[in-house]
Amino acid sequence: MAGKIKARVCFVGLICTLALLLTSCGFRLMSKREVEEYLEKQYGQKFTVISSESVTDDYYEDDVWRVRAYTVSPKDDLQTQFFVFNTVEGESFGVPGLANRLSDTYSLDIFGRAFETRAADTDVEYSFDYFYPVKSSSVYYSDLYVNIGPVSSGNLETVCMILSQAYADTFEKAQVMPSGVSVMLTYKEPAWPEDQSCLIRIDSFYLSGFDTNTETIEKYILDEVSKYQKRLQQTGP
Repeated sequence: MAGKIKARVCFVGLICTLALLLTSCGFRLMSKREVEEYLEKQYGQKFTVISSESVTDDYYEDDVWRVRAYTVSPKDDLQTQFFVFNTVEGESFGVPGLANRLSDTYSLDIFGRAFETRAADTDVEYSFDYFYPVKSSSVYYSDLYVNIGPVSSGNLETVCMILSQAYADTFEKAQVMPSGVSVMLTYKEPAWPEDQSCLIRIDSFYLSGFDTNTETIEKYILDEVSKYQKRLQQTGP
């Protein structure tokens, strides 16, 4: 009898410990204040959460349990709004709440506006593709694809200058490089055959060890074009 009581007590204690673990590890969604504190630490300025709502269950897959989207503004610029996504997920045999993640679109949105401003008085052709939120390996985040093209030797310097200025504008305001931004640049010289073009990608992974001077961006693009042409020669008839 004593053994059964002891086993029951141990089982109850295990359940309580597990419940405490789930709570402490972040099963609950973050409060507005916690989101504001996270952003202040991330960007060195104060923010205000305007509203929040649950993300549709259509996004829930695998070990993701809850996702909430917050609409936020810098405290000194309430006209500017961006999104923060709070994702609660399980990471071990389907046990919920072992990870509580935040991702935001602040630097991404700043870069988009900066690029538009810098490109406004040029003939550079571009388009934006926004994805809110994107799922990868049970993590939700946001993406901005900046599609630029056609690019050739005739406008390459202008394109590189716009990119350099947009990166600098973003860093000045957010103090970070724009995460989630992928520049998809289509390079094609007028003399090239119709079916030939070189797609070049510049993203946050590349920028982690990259200076954003105009000359550096131009050199990288031309190096990629050179590699593309060599591949064509190797696979040609």
